[in-house]
Amino acid sequence: MSPPIIAPPVESEKPSSPPPALCRRRELLLDIFAMNSFSWAIAIPIELLLAGLSLQEHLQVRMLAVVFNTLIARPFGLYRLWMYRRLPGRGRLHAYLVDTFVFLSFQLPLYTGNMLLGGASWMEIATASLTFMLLAGAMGRPYGVYLDWLRRLWIRQRQHGRTRALA
Repeated sequence: MSPPIIAPPVESEKPSSPPPALCRRRELLLDIFAMNSFSWAIAIPIELLLAGLSLQEHLQVRMLAVVFNTLIARPFGLYRLWMYRRLPGRGRLHAYLVDTFVFLSFQLPLYTGNMLLGGASWMEIATASLTFMLLAGAMGRPYGVYLDWLRRLWIRQRQHGRTRALA
């Protein structure tokens, strides 16, 4: 079984490659798109069906989430790559464990901070955090798979565009 693709391979500097600032900007946009699109797809059934939010409430919450997710998307993506480099391994179980750990260790402190700022009691924070920890086991790896898929798609699109530009 081959290891999962974690990130696009680092390319050596070539005259035809875009400037590093352009690559960083594209990676930033990819991480922002991935975080926001995944978050929204997950939030629809949770907020509208399970929590019973109205469509207006859902849209208000999601608009705030877009701002928040946009701010944390790239740091999360970089943290994930950093952790995969520090925790080498192979296979699906390894990928699940790393993605779950990354999701929990990055998102749980932010979630807890949001609840503190929102005025939640310590009991509410504890209950919500335990629920969040259970959900992280179900969301960490799917987000990692989605992010890897988008990165592979992005690499193919960039390589195709570069080939066409040379023709």
